[in-house]
Amino acid sequence: MLDDARVKHMAQLKIALDQLLREVFTRSDKLRQQARGRCDKNTRVKFANFSVGDFVLVGTVVQRPTKLALQLRGPQQVVRVVTDHVMETQQLLATFDLSTHHACRLKMYHEGGREVTDDLVDQITFGDGGFHVERLEVESSWEPVDNLLEDIPIVLRKWCAAHKDEDHVADMMAHLGLP
Repeated sequence: MLDDARVKHMAQLKIALDQLLREVFTRSDKLRQQARGRCDKNTRVKFANFSVGDFVLVGTVVQRPTKLALQLRGPQQVVRVVTDHVMETQQLLATFDLSTHHACRLKMYHEGGREVTDDLVDQITFGDGGFHVERLEVESSWEPVDNLLEDIPIVLRKWCAAHKDEDHVADMMAHLGLP
């Protein structure tokens, strides 16, 4: 008899909780729609209209705990418009990675119809904070080899291949797991 009372009480509690959650969801949705309507009426907030083929700079969040800042990278090319405010962009370098971004994170670089020239590729390569390293001198860095492997892996591997006959280089390659 006591178990039947508990089951009945739990069933009533479940019904009341479901009703409460339904009301909270309805209220939350109504408030969200009102806020969205206010933002849509605000004429000062305008997103750029990007079209397929446009070159854009993509803002990425800088990992600093004290500031909210964006670092613009690119240019990348818009390859698909997902919605009015969401675009899919493609890198213009060898990996040709696709990524999806909101329009507020994109800045117009150049309108579409432009060819990807060598100058543009150089700007992309070195504009993202990269540096061109042709060769690695023996005494040119006090940086740990793990950092070099992360920053300039191709140059470091070529240098190791050229100097693999030296004992310390062979030991270093074994430690790093390089062939």
